[in-house]
Amino acid sequence: MRSVQETITSNMFKFSFFRFSFFTFLLITSNVAFSQPLDKIIAVVGDGIVLESDVANQYNYLLNTGEKDNGNLRCQSIEGMIINKLLLAKAEQDSIVVSDDEISGEVDRRVAEMMQKMGGIEQFTEVAGKSPEEFKLDVREPIREELLIDRQKNRVLASANVTPKEVNEYFYTIPKDSLGLLPAEVEISHIVATPPFSEESRKAAKKKIEEARKKVVEGKEDFTEVAKKYSEEPGAYKTGGNLGEFQRGMMVPEFEAVAYSMRVGDISQVVETEFGYHIIKVLGRRGEILNAQHILVTPDRDTKGDSIAIARLKKALRYIRSDSMTFEQAAINFSQERGSKDCGGCVQNPKNGELRIPLSALDPEFFFKVDVMKQGEISDPMEYTLPDGTRAFHVLYLKKKIPAHNPNLRDDYKKINNAATVAKQSKVLDKWLILAKKNVYIDIKTEECPELLNKWKQKNP
Repeated sequence: MRSVQETITSNMFKFSFFRFSFFTFLLITSNVAFSQPLDKIIAVVGDGIVLESDVANQYNYLLNTGEKDNGNLRCQSIEGMIINKLLLAKAEQDSIVVSDDEISGEVDRRVAEMMQKMGGIEQFTEVAGKSPEEFKLDVREPIREELLIDRQKNRVLASANVTPKEVNEYFYTIPKDSLGLLPAEVEISHIVATPPFSEESRKAAKKKIEEARKKVVEGKEDFTEVAKKYSEEPGAYKTGGNLGEFQRGMMVPEFEAVAYSMRVGDISQVVETEFGYHIIKVLGRRGEILNAQHILVTPDRDTKGDSIAIARLKKALRYIRSDSMTFEQAAINFSQERGSKDCGGCVQNPKNGELRIPLSALDPEFFFKVDVMKQGEISDPMEYTLPDGTRAFHVLYLKKKIPAHNPNLRDDYKKINNAATVAKQSKVLDKWLILAKKNVYIDIKTEECPELLNKWKQKNP
């Protein structure tokens, strides 16, 4: 019998294929795509086809993102694609539509997000083998199909919510000897302090950025050329400070507040953020999508910056240890990490956003510190590296330490609820598939995976 964890994983796998892998498409259409065998048709579903190259790329993508192959991964990839094609065919039969504006908005959002992760237009173009605008044209149709699939899937699964009674019933139907162990987990929070810039360096940096702005505003030099000479952003010499397209929430608030108040072609005044001093030029705007470039000058950290940061953390600790503040209140008041301070210093699992994090999933930055702490313990200030590479310090709070244990409804209700929901969704989907495939032409052309694919080979009425 499978454990709860295995049951969750098994049922979730079917749903992992619903969503089009945007990065897979980037690999397929770029000059770094996985090498492909000679293409052949694996299956025909309605007006759509599943190609050998589709399966190979999906399979390789899953392997490269950490999915384990127990011998069935390729077969499951094929079936997942057949299910996708069936959902798409039924969406079109049922006259489900997505507007051009919806498609454009989703394309813009994803390309902007990818460009930010890659570091700008030049890096994106290098990986994709084409410009962002050319890439957007290529992905419009796959994203239209994905949106239709999602819409049809949501209609199919609308009735698959579970009640507390169903969660209890689901849990007690699992044989006790097959529950297995859930891995050790922790809940942690922290308060972060960064060494400040020195006042002398601030003045020098501001003077430098004002000189750069003057050259641009007076028309002595082009913004791009000034960025290449003055900007201290990594890669600015190549990109000319071009940030590509972005939307709200992707830049720090001070930067966005100014950028979104500007007109196309405007040059901003000097803008101060946690990274230093910027001047911004807006290159284009489509709704809430901005295209901009900037020049960044970063001051040097104060020579006494470490001591200042540590003193800030020690002050927070005094409030906590004297019961003047809870750890969460101190984090909100003292932490300088935007991502965690508003939730009281909480550290989230980057994979799913949950607060209970398996020890095995912890970043090494946290693991080796947490491993020697006791539940309820708050550390002294320790060195810490922010996600962007900035050197900082933090105090760590081990809020809860959950050892490996057999699942139970009191401690693991959320996990069991998720498993029960996925199990119910799987049943609802299976019933829908039986009916849907009677109304859509399906022809399985591969002889592999007979155990999994034979059910798809039945004749259509």
